[in-house]
Amino acid sequence: MNISALRATLSECGTNPQGYRVLDAPDEATWCIRKQGKIWLVFYFERGTKWELQRFKTETSACEYFLNRVSH
Repeated sequence: MNISALRATLSECGTNPQGYRVLDAPDEATWCIRKQGKIWLVFYFERGTKWELQRFKTETSACEYFLNRVSH
């Protein structure tokens, strides 16, 4: 899975887009997926803090984890 497939899957599942950010700047109370250098980051952003921060070496791993977190 890549970012394009992730976006399509989130849209098809009817996931509320206000609850997540894909490659965009974090917003209050959202799950975020971002790339920092060669590392992919997935985290929950609230009150200016990154919670449950996970780092991934591959886009696929990050996207799969993100989808699991956002869709449950």
